[in-house]
Amino acid sequence: MAIVQRLKPQPEMEANPRAVIGANNPPLEEQITIDLAEALEVEGITKRIGDLLASAGRAPTVITDADMAGSYADLVKQMVAAGKAVEAQREILNRPLLNAQRALKGRADAIVEPLQSAEATARARIRTFDDAEREKERQRQIEAQRVADAERQRLQAIADAEAAKERARLQAIEDARAAAEAREATVVEVEPEVVEVAPEPIVETAAPVVRGDYGAKVVRTTTYKHRIVSVRQLPDSILKHAKVVEAIDKVIAAQVRGGTRELKGCEIFPETGTTIR
Repeated sequence: MAIVQRLKPQPEMEANPRAVIGANNPPLEEQITIDLAEALEVEGITKRIGDLLASAGRAPTVITDADMAGSYADLVKQMVAAGKAVEAQREILNRPLLNAQRALKGRADAIVEPLQSAEATARARIRTFDDAEREKERQRQIEAQRVADAERQRLQAIADAEAAKERARLQAIEDARAAAEAREATVVEVEPEVVEVAPEPIVETAAPVVRGDYGAKVVRTTTYKHRIVSVRQLPDSILKHAKVVEAIDKVIAAQVRGGTRELKGCEIFPETGTTIR
């Protein structure tokens, strides 16, 4: 019995998906950039950036004295402030988008969660079925081996009995001939013939392929997983892998920022730069 119900065909989408209420508005990715440009214009940030760029273009290419260096520092400070103003406006517009994304993700997760739960249940039932089938196959092999052993023993007993009868018949013939020739009573023994009965081969049958109504197949697979027992015993090919070194570097960087100045196997040194405040 099919447990998967066919989905009802969905109505065709509109030829133009934007030909609906509110379609006069540009797409969201265009509208948000328009809103940012308008906000920067209203706040005077766009004009301020233009003025700063013009000042930078007029500034001397070579600093010759302390006053000129101070003017350059003022210009840099104002450029940084203008950049932060742009980022602040972007954050204002981005916050509703982030909230909408979180709400969308939460809603999608709520919809998918029961589906994932049902999927896990279905997979567990398939595993239970497959385990039962493997156990049946194991028991069948055991029973087949038992039957084969019993049949071999039965045939061996028959062969041994027939061989004993044949030895007795030949022995009687030999004894009669010896008596007829008036020889001394010397009994010639006939060596028994060893008869080995080969067991019937056990035919192993492949596990049946289970198929769904829509072509899905249940295939038995074996995968290998790992669990780290001792990091120190891992080979250098793992410990010196680029991704492992990158992860270690991030951990060390966090500790150095937190105040660590000595660390075995690591060189910690100061690096001096220039900051405009």
